[in-house]
Amino acid sequence: MLSLELQEQRLDQERVLARCRDLVSSRPSAYRPVQWTGPAPERLAASFRQVMGHVLDAPGAALQMSPRRWDAAAVRAWEATMTASGERLMVSAAVHAASGEAVAATVATVPASGGPVADQHDTAVLPGHRRQGLARWIKAEQVVRLHEHFPEVRAVTSTVNQENLPMAAVNRSLGYRPLSGRLLVEAPVSAGQAGP
Repeated sequence: MLSLELQEQRLDQERVLARCRDLVSSRPSAYRPVQWTGPAPERLAASFRQVMGHVLDAPGAALQMSPRRWDAAAVRAWEATMTASGERLMVSAAVHAASGEAVAATVATVPASGGPVADQHDTAVLPGHRRQGLARWIKAEQVVRLHEHFPEVRAVTSTVNQENLPMAAVNRSLGYRPLSGRLLVEAPVSAGQAGP
């Protein structure tokens, strides 16, 4: 059903950090960066919920995760789940300067120990703000912030559907390289094969 690729971005390679710093410095003029660790700030919680509701827009996303009800309670529950084992939840967002609302966000978790590998999770952009380089920009922001606050983190990993060509291109531009692949398959099970 899906061909998935585990990718790695090495933060101990200066060219990767230099590329991300360059992207951060050339931010789109209509937007400003906002970052937080842990729960979303109340002033951005509603717009962050809207952004995260578009994670399922990605090709094949509905095959990898269940539909989410992104109301206020659901987001707070999701944040609690992401940090239940002591991991730190980090979010980088693009805020539309005119409206003051988040229109794009990317999510990562850092191990409770601080490193050496962080996990890149969801990245989403509201439909009306796509094709402006926001996903690449906020992911670059995330890398620079990770390196500043968690210097022991040496790499970031992310799993990408190979049919998600836009995100694959974004990741390549940020220095991600393939590590391994896996297939998501669906196999019919007849009534006679059902387990106990």
